[in-house]
Order: sequence, then C-alpha cells, then structure tokens
Amino acid sequence: HMRLAQSVFLAAGEGIMVLDRERCIESVNPAFTEITGYSADDVAGRTPEILLSGHHDPSFYANLWQHLEQHGRWEGDIWSRRKDGSLYAERISIRALPDEAGRPARYAAIFHDITHRKEDEERAWHRANYDALTDLPNRALFLDRLQQAQAQAERDGGRFGLLFIDLDGFKAVNDSLGHACGDDLLQQVATRLLACVRSIDTVGRLGGDEFVVIICGLAQARSITTVASKILEDLARPFSIDDRTVRVSGSIGIAIYPD
Repeated sequence: HMRLAQSVFLAAGEGIMVLDRERCIESVNPAFTEITGYSADDVAGRTPEILLSGHHDPSFYANLWQHLEQHGRWEGDIWSRRKDGSLYAERISIRALPDEAGRPARYAAIFHDITHRKEDEERAWHRANYDALTDLPNRALFLDRLQQAQAQAERDGGRFGLLFIDLDGFKAVNDSLGHACGDDLLQQVATRLLACVRSIDTVGRLGGDEFVVIICGLAQARSITTVASKILEDLARPFSIDDRTVRVSGSIGIAIYPD
C-alpha cells in the first residue's frame, strides 16, 4: 500500500503539496514542480506564502484557514505565482489530516491549473460588459455601476453626479467622412473623457454618440460643473482623423443623487 501510494503521488497529473502541523511544506510531487516551477528542494520547510500572487487580500487566506480548521476541508479557486513570477489560476482542494487525537497533523493540498479556463471566462465577461469599439463599460455594466454608486451613497449619506453626454455634429462627420472616421472619432472622444475624470469614476458608452459619466463622492453638488466644463472644453478642441481636422461639440445633461 505504501508503494502504491508513492506511485500515485509521483504519477498524479494534479499538483500535490503536503504541509506539516505548522503549515510548512513537507513534500511535493513532480506535477507541483511542473505547474509552479518550484522544485522540492526550493520549497522544503517553507510555507505556501511563496506562491502568493497578491491577487487576494489577507482576509481571504485567513478565512480559508479558519474554514479548514472548522470543517477539515476547503475547496476553491486561487490565483498563485510561479517561480518565474507569472500568475496562474488553480482549482485547489485542501484537507486536514488528523492525528489519533483528532487534531490536524498534516494538510494535503491537491490542485490543477485552470488558467486558460479563467482567462476564457474573463474574456467572455469583458466582451459582455464592455463596448467593442471604445472599450468603455457598456449599458449593462454602466447600470450595474450606477446601482453600486446609489447603494454606496445611501450607506455613506453622500452624493454622486451623473452626466449624460451627446456629441453635436457627429452625424455630419459620419455621413461626410464615413463610418471608419466616425469610429475613430468616438475612440478619441472616449480617451478624452477618461482623461477628464478620476480612476474611481465611470465613463460608459450607451451606444451611438451617447456617453455617460458617474462622478463618485461629490463633496459639493456644484463641483460637478467643473468636470462638465472641462469635458465641454476638451470636446471642443479639434480632432485629427486621417490627416483631416474635425470639430464637434458636446451637450451635457446633469443629475445629482440624491438631490
């Protein structure tokens, strides 16, 4: 039985990592090395923290170990880091192996690489939630961000601003220069809008030449006019498209929640 167990350990396609009572790595199998790039000598006596990717906050791992201590097992998806620094996603199952007194004496972790699946899922999610032309949040993601902003404002007793932006003169550009130039113009508009707001704000495209902006955490309602004025000034600057100078302008509707 010991020889059979050792053969399975060595031949398994999943990575296997055995930890001692102090959560230090006691042994790993060849698949572990193939997936992570770390040899058995690299990790012997070290903790699994060498695999931390920075993708999860400390509370994630604290909850993991708490659940493991309470229930004897944990299973889920984790992003980890290989020896060469690259990230990979793994589906991992961890079990506590008790001693005769029922206390955890070792931990066995079995995992397999699901990076390609995760990347496919993220690409599919991105296609469903971002505008294909401008790479801004589309209507669906914008409405989700709007609900989040409303919920946060209700919790904090704060306010946020909503800008609805329409390009004046876009149809003339589209009709006279063609749809390719119109698409180029929309992409440049998206870039300028992003430059006018903070990273915590949201710029979205609803379709056509209609854009929306969520301005989070407004200390004063009137401060949103500063942002709106900057946007109008930037949109009024000429655009360069296929060596042509194109001019449009913008119209903005403003709402402030909860005012």
